[in-house]
Amino acid sequence: MPKSVQNVAWVPAIKRSDGPLYQAIARAIGEDIEAGVLQPGQRLPPQRILAEALGVDFTTISRAYSAAGRNGLVEGRVGQGTYVKAADPVFDGGQMRGRDQNVDLSMNMPPQIDDPALQREMYQALGGAGGLGWLTRYQAPGGGLEDRLQAMQWLSNKQPLENTDDLVLCNGVQGASLSSLGQITSPGDTICCEELCYPGVLTLAKQMNLNVVPVTIDDQGPIPDVLDEICKRENPKALYVTPTLHNPTTVTMPEKRRQALAKVIERNDLPTIEDDAYGVVVSSAPAPLACFAPAQTWYLASLSKCLAPALRVCLVLPPAGTSSEGFKRSIRANGSLVSPISATLASHWMSTNLADDIIAAIRKETRKRQDIFATWLPSVALKDDAFHIWLPLPSELSAMQLVLSLRATDLGIVPAQVFAPLDAPNAVRIALGSSETLGSFEAALKTLADVMAHPQDTSWMVV
Repeated sequence: MPKSVQNVAWVPAIKRSDGPLYQAIARAIGEDIEAGVLQPGQRLPPQRILAEALGVDFTTISRAYSAAGRNGLVEGRVGQGTYVKAADPVFDGGQMRGRDQNVDLSMNMPPQIDDPALQREMYQALGGAGGLGWLTRYQAPGGGLEDRLQAMQWLSNKQPLENTDDLVLCNGVQGASLSSLGQITSPGDTICCEELCYPGVLTLAKQMNLNVVPVTIDDQGPIPDVLDEICKRENPKALYVTPTLHNPTTVTMPEKRRQALAKVIERNDLPTIEDDAYGVVVSSAPAPLACFAPAQTWYLASLSKCLAPALRVCLVLPPAGTSSEGFKRSIRANGSLVSPISATLASHWMSTNLADDIIAAIRKETRKRQDIFATWLPSVALKDDAFHIWLPLPSELSAMQLVLSLRATDLGIVPAQVFAPLDAPNAVRIALGSSETLGSFEAALKTLADVMAHPQDTSWMVV
């Protein structure tokens, strides 16, 4: 039994489910600093005294203090003990740097997390993730072994994928798409994508001299019979598809549609790139398309949408039976190597369960913003966990007219034309996460609702 703690200056409240005990103690130090229980410059109890108070061994406390030190929370002073560090002047409570003060609803990104303790833990992990190894080495194509192993374990806990042993890391979904298409296509080839799709793949197709044939979509995603007919007529070399929280329409393809689409893909032996940027964000998504057509599907899971936009890491699983060596050569050739800093930080977040905390916080903030959106535009259908909105417009208000009218108020949204290889519907996409605060987001929505109601009343400053 632990000895009495009455005479110990500080004893943490330990949550035994927080992973290894030393990590739980280190986390408690951070939480109590954030809550003001521990003050800058305060001396922590000597390690042996705290070990006795908690009924644990000395090594556990030593490792906890060391972990807290790596995270920038405490510092050891020779002959004096361990002290809470002074507040870091660089950490600014999570406020984003380099951001225009105007609210832009065009940039699709997860909302900023309104949890100071979690913000600080994310920030301090920059100093505690793997020492300085990532500064003193080049990254191997496909990522380092330890980072890949951690990514395999984390992803296998999220998605029912097989053969994750072949998983590689790439520099964001754009780099992964470039490397994947480079393995599948040659200049002049034809590829398919949804009739509304991620603009990045349209840019890549133009750069790589690829012809794009759109596949008609409905309220469940791409129509399998249409894709089958295109395969017979056009002989496409690849399909690019986003089955979960489709960008821009927010449609999540149901399992039966995935199965039907997979049969077309298998029957035509059509290499498919599955962009699963939102797969781990959505709490109730069906299994990835790669589970239904594993021999044809390149599975891409970007961390930018589910953890942090600046974390340019994409987890890539080649088709079953396909060697990843060619993909790694492509990564090296086009400079899509993942940054060791990003890979190490992502691995650290995953190994400490911080990644799961971030995802939970993003879902929470998304719900708050959806509630605000529903107040100002109550007739719009919202999808669970989606931090972008697809807004069809009435015929009397064109998408481009709305975009131009909002530009006069320094508010940005995206017209459907950006996502369409050919004809675009009269609609816009609105991002919920780019404004830094709920207050600024609500003010932006108020402006949007007003301009939509009176689009011709916008005044322009023309000189």
